[in-house]
Amino acid sequence: MLDELEFTNEEGEKNPCEITVYALSTCGFCKRGLAFLRDNNLKFKFIYVDQLSQDLRMRTKKELSDKYKERIGFPFVVVDNGDKILVGFKEVKWKEAFEL
Repeated sequence: MLDELEFTNEEGEKNPCEITVYALSTCGFCKRGLAFLRDNNLKFKFIYVDQLSQDLRMRTKKELSDKYKERIGFPFVVVDNGDKILVGFKEVKWKEAFEL
């Protein structure tokens, strides 16, 4: 089901890994996380989960939780199809995850 969601692609010159961000449009941490990725010129895709229909939003959150065995918080970042999961925005952890 996650593969069927319509993501927005952000082009960046750096592509160290596949980065998929599940965010909320009103979340300050999500805004800072997306800005961090843009500022570091990383290629990524994202979706605003709060802009999905209620049913799709609930199914997305359940599938993320079931598939990656992580609590759901935002931003929720899947790196290289699940090799790494980042929950929330902590700049130090993001720098480490993306080798910056």
